[in-house]
Amino acid sequence: MAIRLGSTVINCTDLDTMTRFWCAALDLRPVSEDGDFRLLRGPYVNLSLQRSSTPVSTRDQMHLDLYTDDQQHEVDRLIGLGARFVRHVDDDPADDWVVLADPEGNLFCVCAKPSDEVRHPGA
Repeated sequence: MAIRLGSTVINCTDLDTMTRFWCAALDLRPVSEDGDFRLLRGPYVNLSLQRSSTPVSTRDQMHLDLYTDDQQHEVDRLIGLGARFVRHVDDDPADDWVVLADPEGNLFCVCAKPSDEVRHPGA
């Protein structure tokens, strides 16, 4: 028997806005477009969006860490797609990340990582 993470699910209100943002942010494509649930699939990751029946108000229960070897470029690109800058944490050179919020305020981090770690997950 085996187990793996199939998808991370983000509760949201506006599925269309969140689908556009996360597909563009992570080069994903929607593979299901049910009225209350969207599965976004990519070569290395799945991300799911689920319509919340009540306003999404509790934050920081979980978040995504996005690894990149060109942090500033990705931060600028994601802000251009609709993300909002929250803060940059770079007090430790070995652990540098930028906190952004997606269009509905869900926090996520853009982490500076060596290119080998970004391009070869699990290596």
